[in-house]
Amino acid sequence: MSQEQKKKTDRPPATLAKARSIGVVGFVEARAFEINSLQRTLDDARNSGNARAFQTLPRHLRRRAASHNVKRIPARLRARALEEMKKSAASSSSSAKLTNHKAACRYKRRRTRSVREEYELRQSGKRWLETHVWHAKRMHMQHLWGTMIATTPNERSHRAAYRAAKERCYAHDVSYFTTLEIAGHEQQVLGCLVALTAPGALTPALRCYSSGARMAPLTLYRAGRYPCGVLGPASALWKPQTDLGTQRVLWLRVHPSLAADVFAELEAAASRAIAASSASAGNDSGLIGLQVQDVSCDLVSFELLGTSSTPLLAAILSQTASDCASSRTLQAIASANSPAVIPEGAVMALRIHDPRLSFPIKFDAASFSSPDPSLLDPVLSAWPEDAASLQPGDSGVFDRERCASDLERRHSEHQLNQRRREQLVPGTKLEPGPNDVTVPLLLVRTGPEAGLGSRIAGFDRQFVDSMAHGWTLIGPRGWGMALWMSLVFAGARAQGMQERLHLSLEAGQPAFPRDWPGSPAYDETASAAAADALAYWQRRPPGKRTNYAHHGIESPFFAPFHQLLGMPGAPASYPQLGPAGLECRMRRLRKIGGKSSPANADADADADATQPQDPVDSADIWLVSGEQMANAVQKLLLSVPSAQEPALEQWALPLAELAGSSSSSDDLAVLFRRCLVRVRLVCNARGVPDNNSPVCLTTLPTEPIGYVTAGSFSLARGCGMAIAACSLCGLFALWRATAGSSRKHVLIRSMNGSPACEATLSLSSY
Repeated sequence: MSQEQKKKTDRPPATLAKARSIGVVGFVEARAFEINSLQRTLDDARNSGNARAFQTLPRHLRRRAASHNVKRIPARLRARALEEMKKSAASSSSSAKLTNHKAACRYKRRRTRSVREEYELRQSGKRWLETHVWHAKRMHMQHLWGTMIATTPNERSHRAAYRAAKERCYAHDVSYFTTLEIAGHEQQVLGCLVALTAPGALTPALRCYSSGARMAPLTLYRAGRYPCGVLGPASALWKPQTDLGTQRVLWLRVHPSLAADVFAELEAAASRAIAASSASAGNDSGLIGLQVQDVSCDLVSFELLGTSSTPLLAAILSQTASDCASSRTLQAIASANSPAVIPEGAVMALRIHDPRLSFPIKFDAASFSSPDPSLLDPVLSAWPEDAASLQPGDSGVFDRERCASDLERRHSEHQLNQRRREQLVPGTKLEPGPNDVTVPLLLVRTGPEAGLGSRIAGFDRQFVDSMAHGWTLIGPRGWGMALWMSLVFAGARAQGMQERLHLSLEAGQPAFPRDWPGSPAYDETASAAAADALAYWQRRPPGKRTNYAHHGIESPFFAPFHQLLGMPGAPASYPQLGPAGLECRMRRLRKIGGKSSPANADADADADATQPQDPVDSADIWLVSGEQMANAVQKLLLSVPSAQEPALEQWALPLAELAGSSSSSDDLAVLFRRCLVRVRLVCNARGVPDNNSPVCLTTLPTEPIGYVTAGSFSLARGCGMAIAACSLCGLFALWRATAGSSRKHVLIRSMNGSPACEATLSLSSY
């Protein structure tokens, strides 16, 4: 056969050549009816057999006995299984009861119709923050002070929180703080605050505070009890005055643990101020009564600490609704290397567009790395007072009625998603429209002074400078999640309350109420922690739990400051142990112990420890606080003794003069013996101090002069450190033992019998 004939025989027919160029899409569209008919025929042929729906499942999904619950079958077979169950029930009356509708259980009958209703029911007896659901998925939640608070993340975050505060920024929801609004005549409001603060302390009457440009740090006391009866720290902020009237509004932000005490003291002080004003000005003075109300539920607040907190906030709040002094100030300080360079307490009022329109914000730290001296230096040299005000007639976040109206008019997430679908370029940010509402905000520069209630005297800037400085963002209710998500997506690391307390320990500054012995909030917190620790200790077998009596620890579950100061006993809120429990062994230990402490030699040491004693009031304790007091104690510790060693009353006389006490020598002796001074302890060798550990002199390692209120390992210093409270008598004994030395060394005893560690004592931040 020739080659041409072979080519002709190998050539495919013309029909096959045409079939190779068939259009699949067009062919299927043209034959859709035939294909669907064939598919239905095949399905009917497969289902027409004797196999039931559950028998057609793969073997790994089959059950040995078929369930009457149709939801145990895949969704694609449920309709067929339901029809088969109906036919089976119709043919057999005995199995009809299996297919009838089963009454719902009580749980399903009583459950809510929506998630919102369920959340409202679950909030009975406690308050949820607006970010509660977000935090509950990622952190441990705890019921504290009537609010569910995020304590610590589920993941390991101890070192990550330290790095975030040191290198970038960390965020914490502090909406659980209490904000009390005091409205009335300016002099009456100032009269209330003067009655609750120390004489000569910084008052909100100063020009920098009364204009609303700064937030004033305060330390509150019970009226008429100074220097004893401390309540805790607070921050006062005036509403900027928009008219020439005499009526003013002041916000007082306090910790929720002391809100009830402060509210009661304010009401009593307001009554006295009104009575005094009416008596001096007469009935025709035109003065109205003071109004004190809690506005915490109308506000949300977030705390941001760290080096990058300022540029991160500037990136999020860049879309301001109006060009005012505060927006220009924010742009000027956006490139600041650290928030510590900005005056503490500075306030900025902003009105921004809906943060959901520009979500998420891409924060680039490199764009803020080079500060502009021409913009930054004028702001740092003189903070502009008009930065705390908005446009004339706009009260911002102080106007709660307008904030509530804007909250009702804001667009829902569904409406915003519809607008995003209509965008020509997917993923672009939404532009603010005329119907979009704006959000008023307050930016407050926060730092150590806000937590201490006074100016600082001994802040450890060598290790932690920017970690203790940052901002507090205050906004109206309803915008918590929108602001929080913007902060988190911009790079702020979310942290809980435990990480916040640890960072304050790293900075060497006391935290409230942990390090404020003598305050009612400290007694409440310490007694609850002691009850939990005692219950945990009693649950363990005797052979497994720590034998504190053997190690010489008299009070392992709480710090016995009342015993240290020579007071009869602890308050009634602390756990009172029975005679057959731990207290019996502690009494035997005290009998065997030997001589009394030289630091408290003149105290009431002859009282029989075995006799029941009445509980005491912690308001009798004098907790040294304030910049002037701290400087005075520092000078006393560094002073050189004269030829004749002075007594305690002569040595501590400068403190009594600063406290304004003109009592007799006997009253001063009692006052000095009930005085506590907060100190910072840094270990010189290995060892980590435990909470409630006794602090002793190196010459008398068994006689405590104070107790540790917070101790841990310091990542900044690479060793253990602690915040402790020592008696003034104990510091006097330390001064006599180390006279002429600039370094004061003490011993911190271990709670589990380990060797005591030596530490260097210095005054804590005040």
